Amino acid sequence: MPRIGFLVFMLLLTSIGSAAAIGVETIRKHPQGADVALVFVHGLGGGPCSTFESSTTNADAAERSFECPRYEPGKRTVNGKPALSWFTIFERDHAAALPGGRTLGDIDLYTVSYMDAAPATISATEIGESLVRNPEFLRILDEYNNVLFVAHSMGGIVLRRAIVRLQLNGEQARLDRIVGLGLLGSPSEGAPLADFVKTWGCWIPAILRKVCWGEYVAQWYGAGWHQITDLQTLEGHNHLLAGLQTDWGSVIKARQGKPFVVSCAYETVAEIPALKLTVVERIYTHTAGCFEQEPITQSHMALAKPIDIEDNRHQWLRRTIVEALQRVENFKLRNWSQNDPLGALIDQINLEAGQPRPSGALGETVRVRPESEAEVNALRLKPDNRDYGGPTWGALLKSIARYNSCLKVQSDRQRREHEVWTKGAMACPNSIEAKRIYACDLRFCS
Repeated sequence: MPRIGFLVFMLLLTSIGSAAAIGVETIRKHPQGADVALVFVHGLGGGPCSTFESSTTNADAAERSFECPRYEPGKRTVNGKPALSWFTIFERDHAAALPGGRTLGDIDLYTVSYMDAAPATISATEIGESLVRNPEFLRILDEYNNVLFVAHSMGGIVLRRAIVRLQLNGEQARLDRIVGLGLLGSPSEGAPLADFVKTWGCWIPAILRKVCWGEYVAQWYGAGWHQITDLQTLEGHNHLLAGLQTDWGSVIKARQGKPFVVSCAYETVAEIPALKLTVVERIYTHTAGCFEQEPITQSHMALAKPIDIEDNRHQWLRRTIVEALQRVENFKLRNWSQNDPLGALIDQINLEAGQPRPSGALGETVRVRPESEAEVNALRLKPDNRDYGGPTWGALLKSIARYNSCLKVQSDRQRREHEVWTKGAMACPNSIEAKRIYACDLRFCS
């Protein structure tokens, strides 16, 4: 029975193909731009696209199919037709409302690939360290105000290691843009099956080094012997995971008071029911920040393969996204009083943009259209005792414009450069010409 379980484990880790490098693949980008990115991270033996594709269900004929040509070229099919992917589910659910006036269709989608690391002598920690040095990965953290991740299995270990490295490097600006993590069956405290595989078939010849049949079988299947070692339980003296759990706790502590959500889910269905083989049980998915672990009625490999909008896997991720973005909306980092001149706010934004900034930080700038400069600088805001706020300067300007209809704000797709002008602003009759005051409604003048 143990040998059967080991062989099943090896098959579960089998990769669909090979890849050239650790890197990032663009899946979908909003044509008008987005300020939210969702990054998918696969597990050991998986691929950036195949991990998140159904092995039983096809996409509809008229639906858009997705590929990862850089790291996992070629279309995967079910009965000769394109397989349904989680990315397609997002397309189906594109109109679902999100906090901040967004929809699921407004989120840019990316995948991370580390497929080539499986047969190499590189640990899960080293994969995470390599990821955080990848310029494509860092570009996402620099360009988007709000970045979320969903990671399957060992992908959660790789991802958390990368985030820990950002904190150790003091890259606070990039860390602050990470607002949510969804961990699907991630063995944060290891997997007992990895303990068994590590020691299966081992013996020590009289002269030669220690030999394990499991190592050779793992290499044959391209599953990554070194990563299997990394997945041993804490009870199996896994110092790598023990250290990561400690470091991750420091990350969670530092994120207190900021918009940051960690959501964990686990399988409730055995991978091989006849053997009662569960790859990562609930108890092993616990990590700091996961106040509750959500059961999902799927097997380990199927956790990342939803088949429709109402699927419990997709619903879990949607709730995670909603909670994270709601916290962003509730987190008023930038504030402005309705009694203060709008021109002073714009001066403050541009002054800050010119200051030296920490690694990874990008300053926001504002350009006022010349024909509206006088009106914008002297605009009196709606007098309703409101303090405007938002997590970025751009969000703050949008907040002000939302309640002052004559003020117009247009932002670039990363919300880093903003253009401001007025349309329909009126001069207050009681203001002198030398110090003219403007308002969107003459009732605001008094």
